[in-house]
Formats: sequence, C-alpha cells, structure tokens
Amino acid sequence: MQFITSKDNPNVKFYRKLSENKKFRRENGMFVLEGLRIIDDAVKENAEICKIFAAESCAESFYSNTDLPDAEKYIIPDELGNKLSDTGNTQGVFAVCRIPNAVPPSEIIKSGGKYVLLHQVRDPGNLGTIIRTADAVGADGLFLSDCCDLYNPKVVRSTMGSIFRVNVSEIPFDEIFPVFGKNNIATFAAVIDSGAVSLTDIDFSEGAAVLIGNEGNGLPKEIADMCDVKMTIKMKGNINSLNAAMAAGIIMWEFTKKKDRHGNAG
Repeated sequence: MQFITSKDNPNVKFYRKLSENKKFRRENGMFVLEGLRIIDDAVKENAEICKIFAAESCAESFYSNTDLPDAEKYIIPDELGNKLSDTGNTQGVFAVCRIPNAVPPSEIIKSGGKYVLLHQVRDPGNLGTIIRTADAVGADGLFLSDCCDLYNPKVVRSTMGSIFRVNVSEIPFDEIFPVFGKNNIATFAAVIDSGAVSLTDIDFSEGAAVLIGNEGNGLPKEIADMCDVKMTIKMKGNINSLNAAMAAGIIMWEFTKKKDRHGNAG
C-alpha cells in the first residue's frame, strides 16, 4: 500500500484522464469507478480492478473490509479525493477497472431471448437507467449503436452496479439483425405513430428485440424499416413522447408479462 500526496502523481493523473477522456479509456482498456457500492458490486461480479485509491479518512476501514488481492492500493489525502470526485458528495473511494472483452452477439442472442437495442441515446443518465432497468427485469442483452460512451463515469454511476450484471455490447445494428433472424427473434421499432401496433397488443413471450431511438429524434426511418413490426406506446392526453429511459422501462416491463392463448396479459 502506497501513500500519494500530490495531484501530479502519475497514478492520479492516469485516473483523472480515464475519467475525462473516452479515447484514453479505449486506448488503455480501462474505466473508473467511484463509490463504495459500485466498487463492491465490481468485486462481487469478479470485475478486474487494477488500482484503488482511498481517502485517509476511510482507507483503514475500506481496505480491511474489501478483498482486492491483485489491485494496486493507494491512500490519498481527503482533499485530493474531493478533487478526484465526479460527484458532489464523495465517499472517498475510487478504482480503475479493466473494460471486459466484448462478447459476440452469437453468444448473447438465443431463441426466446428478450433484448433492447438503443440507437443514438446521448444522455448518460438515460443510458445508465436503461441498463439498471434491464438488470431489474432480467433482459437477456442490451446493444448500443452510436450512443454515448458506455464507460462514461456518469453512465457507470447511473447503472448502480448493473453494468457488471447485464450483457451490454456496443455494435453496429447490421451485425446484429442476421443473428436475430437465425434465432427466429422478431424485431420491433419503437416509434411515435398512431398507425403502429400498440405495445400492449404484442406478445413477447417467444422472444423479441426492441429498438429505441434518440431522446429528441427517435429512430431514423431506415433503422425503423429494418424491423419486422413498428410498435408504439399509446398515451392519453396531449403527451406524444416519452423520455428514452422511461419508454425503455415501460417496454421492458411488458417483457415480463405472460399472455394467455387469447393474447391477454396475465
């Protein structure tokens, strides 16, 4: 265990650059974690943690109660911890974690599975919430095309640990659709269209892949046209659109419902 006192220490500078720079994260194959809960989740899910920084006020307690045999361990002044923090109320514990190897779609997509595909979702909070919801309902996989960076600290924090439990892949859609076809999984485009099939009329019990688009613009026509069915969430009043995370949550909740032979939800 080493003591670090300077903000110019190479390990501190490395952490900060990972936190701030997507290209640097990808070049090094690492991302950052902040907070006791998400680091604990990473440990439980056997994520590869490379470096740990703990502020002096919590270092003894943290290191004595957390099993990190292979990580480099550092103690930093509380003031430096406040500077490293990406939150307004830091717990004083930070980690550098290895980005896991990508899993090919053929190993994620299976007959009867339920998947969500996101296109150009830009808000880190929305993406993190969708990952957390996918974890909660037991979705089988999440695919991202041209979205904000999966390993942005705000995304990671918003997942509240679910990033370690959900199959999430960043991949162009044209590499995914053939795999859905081979596994007889129907694809649905979530659109704002009164002529589209209502979400509540769809039976997902045999598996499905649902596409959700950008917060402001939805799905481009050419992407929506790739799907088997155009689907919409029909709403009352003057509401004609939903936040991407809210729409995804409603759709994934429908994944969990079973339908009887007449198509009624049970």
